[in-house]
Amino acid sequence: MSDPNRPYDPAYGEQPPPAYPPAQAPGTPTTPVGHPRADDEAVQPVTSGTQDPRLGLEVGRFWAGALATMLVAALIGLAAVFLLEEVFNLDIQSPPAIFGTGTDYATWAVVGAVFALLSAIVLYLLVLSTPRPRSFFGWVIALATVILAALPFAGEPEIVPAVLAAVVWIVLGSAVWSLLTGTLSRTVVRRSAV
Repeated sequence: MSDPNRPYDPAYGEQPPPAYPPAQAPGTPTTPVGHPRADDEAVQPVTSGTQDPRLGLEVGRFWAGALATMLVAALIGLAAVFLLEEVFNLDIQSPPAIFGTGTDYATWAVVGAVFALLSAIVLYLLVLSTPRPRSFFGWVIALATVILAALPFAGEPEIVPAVLAAVVWIVLGSAVWSLLTGTLSRTVVRRSAV
């Protein structure tokens, strides 16, 4: 019996060992036994037989991020009114009366917080019910922001206060979208199969 560790010697008519395992046909990629290819996980679909394709959330962390987003949105409303009215001496159109009729400071703070809260609820429901929640959420926030930014121009408004209100809505929409999608990326999980 020959030593398997001895190199082959072509002078005695020995053939080199095959470059592939004996059970593997020529032309197929070689993979060490027990070592899956590195890209197998990347090409395996989420809906493979042993996995549940639905998404879930780390609920506590998600709502903590949503509360922080509400705080930031409220502060954006306060800062906008302060900068525009106190620093630049400009008037800003108040949000619709459904948000209350208090001072501009309080109204814009409440508007920012309510907008962030409603957005968080929408995102939460989308994660639980849709296949691509981030895409749907982006569209919902974009369309809601466009509508709210156009709202100050309804009727016959003064143009400068209406433009300033529209800008504040755009800033609020952008901030809420970026903060909530960032929160989602840190709290979304794949539900394991049961």
